[in-house]
Amino acid sequence: MAYVALYRAWRPQDFDNLIGQEHISITLKNAITSGKIAHAYLFSGPRGTGKTSTAKILAKALNCVDGPTDNPCNHCPSCEKVTAGTSMDVLEIDAASNRGIDEIRDLRETVKFAPVDGRYKVYIIDEVHMLTTEAFNALLKTLEEPPAHVVFILATTEPHKIPATIHSRCQRYDFHRIAVKEIQSRLTAVADSEKIEFEPEALLLIASQADGGMRDALSILDQCAMMSENKVTVANARNLLGLIGHEWIWKMVESLASRDAGAVLNGIDEMISLGKDVRQILVELVLYGRSLLLYKAAPDFGGTDLYGADQERLASQSRCFTQEELSRMLQTLNEAINEAKWSGEPRIIVEMALLTICRRQNTEDVERLAERVEALEAKLAGMDLNTVMAGPAPHTPVRAKMELPDIRTQQKMASGLASQEQTGKPVELPAADQESMPVSTPDDLKNLWQGVLKELQEGGKRAVHACVVQGQLVSLDNDQAVIHFSSPFPKERTEKEDYRTIIEKLIAQVCGRHVRLQCVLTAGTSPAKATTTSRPPAEEEHPVLKKALAVFGGKVMKQEENKGES
Repeated sequence: MAYVALYRAWRPQDFDNLIGQEHISITLKNAITSGKIAHAYLFSGPRGTGKTSTAKILAKALNCVDGPTDNPCNHCPSCEKVTAGTSMDVLEIDAASNRGIDEIRDLRETVKFAPVDGRYKVYIIDEVHMLTTEAFNALLKTLEEPPAHVVFILATTEPHKIPATIHSRCQRYDFHRIAVKEIQSRLTAVADSEKIEFEPEALLLIASQADGGMRDALSILDQCAMMSENKVTVANARNLLGLIGHEWIWKMVESLASRDAGAVLNGIDEMISLGKDVRQILVELVLYGRSLLLYKAAPDFGGTDLYGADQERLASQSRCFTQEELSRMLQTLNEAINEAKWSGEPRIIVEMALLTICRRQNTEDVERLAERVEALEAKLAGMDLNTVMAGPAPHTPVRAKMELPDIRTQQKMASGLASQEQTGKPVELPAADQESMPVSTPDDLKNLWQGVLKELQEGGKRAVHACVVQGQLVSLDNDQAVIHFSSPFPKERTEKEDYRTIIEKLIAQVCGRHVRLQCVLTAGTSPAKATTTSRPPAEEEHPVLKKALAVFGGKVMKQEENKGES
C-alpha cells in the first residue's frame, strides 16, 4: 500500500478529535442533535486549521446510517465513502480551478437531483473567494433557496472577499489558529502512535513554527522523521526550518546590549557563511526581543512560546534594556524585515538595523537633557523680558535700538548656565553686545529671518524650511511677527500648529520673548517687495480722520467717480 502522509492519515474523523476548534464542534453537534441544520455554512480561517476536515465530518454526520448524528460511526458504507472521497452525495469543488460561471451553472443543474445513497447532498466549495463576480451571482439564488436535500459548505481563507449577498445567506463559523501547546500535544500523540523517536524541544520547535496550523505541523514532523531514520531531533528541526538557534540569538543580544558593533558584524557574517537566510535572522531576533519585552512587562506571562523556556536567561538579558529601548529595537527590526524583502542586498539592511541598535541613546538621559534645555530657555527668556520691562537705569542713556543675542550666542549662554548648575562655579557668559542681531530696520529683519532659515536647515527640519523659505519676515512688534507669502499653500501650511510652533520658538530664542506668528498673503507681490510698505495717501494723514479711525475703527475707501450719469 502506498505511503500516506501524516497530515492525511491523522485527519480528524469526528467532532471530538477536532483540535482547537471546540467552539465550532460544540455548536454543530447541538445543531445536529436539535435538528436545526442550516442549508448553507461559511467556514473561514487560516490554512490548516480544520475547515475542510470539519466539512467532511459534518457530511458524514448527516449521511451516517445512524444519523443525522453528532457522532458518526466511521464504519458504515456512507462514512467510509466520505472518508475515502468516493461518495456520490458529497461533492468537493475547488473554486480556484472552477471559478467561472459555466461551472456554477452546471452545479445548479445537478442540485435538482436527489442523493444517491444518503439523506443529504453536500457541496463543499473550497477557496470560495476565488469565484468570479458572475459566478457568485449565478450561485446566489440556488444558495438562498436550495432543495431540502442540499447543504452547501463554503470554505475560505479570505472571507472579506466574499460578497455580502452570499455572506448573509450562510451561517458563518470562524476557525482560530491552534495554540502551540495543543499542537505540541497532538504531535506527541502522533509520534508515539507512529513509533517516532523525538526530543520534546524539537516538537515545541515544530509547533511554534507551524503558525497555528495543524496540517503544517504534521508535514514538518513527517519530514523531520524522514531525515534521520524515524527520529526527530532539535538539530534536524532547525536545519529543516532554517532556524538560527538559541545560542546564537543569546550571543547576539549580549553584543547588542554591550553595544559591541564588531561582535555584531562578526555574528552576522558567521550566519551568512553557514547559508542562513538574513530575513530569518531578523525574524528570530524579533521573536526573542518580544519575549524580552513581555517578560520585562509581566514576568509571570506565559505566552512567550519558543523563546520563553529559559526564564533565567530572559531575566538576566531583559535587565540590560529599558522598556523603551526594547520597543524601539522591535520597531527597527520589523522595519528591516519589510525592507529586506524587497532589497537586492538584504545583508546591508540587516547590518544597518543592528548597528543602529548598537548606537542607541539612553532614553532617560535624553529626556532629562531635553527638560534641562527647556528650563534654561525659559530662564533666558525671562531674563530678557525682565530687562526690557524694567527699562533703562537712572542716568543711563537709552540705546537707539535694542540688540539681542542671536540663536548661537544664546546656545552658548545656555551651555554656560548648565555648567554653572553642575559645578556651582560662576561661568562668564558672552556679552549681549557680541554677535548681536538688531531687529529695528528691514535689513535687521532680513538678517534675523535668514538666521531662522539657517537654524531650520542645520536642525534637520528640511520640510519646514522648504515651506517657510517662500515667505519673508516683514515686521516684528512687541508680541507679533508678520510673514508675507506670495502663494497660498506655504502660507496655509506655515499657519498650521506644528510649523507655526517651530517658527515662533526660533524667533523667540532671538528676541527673548514669546511672539505670535501672523501669515499674510500678498497677491501679486513677491516677498522681497512686501518688506517695504508704501505710505498712506495724504488725506489719511489728516488729524481728524486719524482720530475717527482710532475711535470707530474701519478703513478709508476711495470714492469712485460716478460715470454714465448726466
